Amino acid sequence: MDYIKYITDGIKAICIHHKRRTAGSESVRTAEAEIAESMKDCVDEIRTQQFEMHPHAFMGSIPLEAWLCLISCAFFLVGAFRGRLWAYNVSLLFMLSAMVAVIAEYALYRQFTDRFYPKRTGQNLYMVRKAKNAPKRRIILCGHVDAAYEMPVLKYLPALLIYIVIGSGVLFWVINFLFCNLALMDFLPDHVLKVFAIIEIVLSVLYAPLLFMVDWHTIVDGANDNLTGCFLSMSILREMADKEERFDDTEIAVLITDGEEAGLRGAHAFASENVEELMKLNTMVIAVDTIHSVEELRIFSRGINYTESNSEEACNLLYFAGLKNGFDLPTAEFYPGACDSEAFSVIGVKAAAICGVAFTPEDYYHNVKDTYTNLNPDCIRAVRNMLKDAVDMFARAGNIF
Repeated sequence: MDYIKYITDGIKAICIHHKRRTAGSESVRTAEAEIAESMKDCVDEIRTQQFEMHPHAFMGSIPLEAWLCLISCAFFLVGAFRGRLWAYNVSLLFMLSAMVAVIAEYALYRQFTDRFYPKRTGQNLYMVRKAKNAPKRRIILCGHVDAAYEMPVLKYLPALLIYIVIGSGVLFWVINFLFCNLALMDFLPDHVLKVFAIIEIVLSVLYAPLLFMVDWHTIVDGANDNLTGCFLSMSILREMADKEERFDDTEIAVLITDGEEAGLRGAHAFASENVEELMKLNTMVIAVDTIHSVEELRIFSRGINYTESNSEEACNLLYFAGLKNGFDLPTAEFYPGACDSEAFSVIGVKAAAICGVAFTPEDYYHNVKDTYTNLNPDCIRAVRNMLKDAVDMFARAGNIF
């Protein structure tokens, strides 16, 4: 079988027949059902896990933060130009609410504002090919089937301007907190407060694009992000089944998550519900995400905005698999976001991720250009070879990894 064609054809079919695969949607469940049906002759166990989530809370935290800061700015203006002392307290309240919401939801991936958003039922799909004998170790390849809402800010602004937009919001927090408190202590003359009120207006204009961070009406196809990860992982099981191969004492599984684009909701749900099972064996999770650019292939040793460390053993496994295929894979520098691997790292399961996308961002990233016509078979082939070797090394190297 031509497994690269298997991957690209599979991605095309999902993109055509299961559109609008937002987190917790019916399209996610029908796509998973089609995947499960196609894999039933390759695996020994297929199970789904349903979980409750509030998918808009994660990306919704960014425009919410912008709105709260704009309201905070308005009350600062009332305090500075109308002399209303109480307005500084209200301004502080809205600013601090914005800061807590965006740090908890987006910076730390904590489910903080979920109660304010509609509830959906998400679904993960887990498929296992068992070992010949009683298993001593387990490797899980992980991809997410849900697709992102389009982000116009990423579509139209280069990376530098995006960082200026985000930085202006952070600077607003600092200035607002400092000068609201100074105003309440009657420490500054009115004309100074008016100057900083104007500065807050300027900062508000700079971070205003965050109001349009998410286009809630447009859903991308998610061919690269992340049907590549799903079908790459599945192709390993497919080839093993075609060749009637099994490892002696290593089981291999594929986890297809829902809700990755909503703050790793599905991976967190799977990890927390199955923590006891995961810890029984020497388990390693390799998240495969957005495989498009050979030049941008990276091992993600840290995630969740660089606040969470992934496993050194898992990173080494990917690195040596890369070397075996002629790639000296670098470690990713800071990037804004996370992969499903971090949901396992936080509970102590060895995990890492491999991705092939530049966060400049690429013109297809969270964008309607992320279609099956924009796949890169060369990158898919390279990563598939690495994954095959990584799985084989993990299975045959005992407890080194």
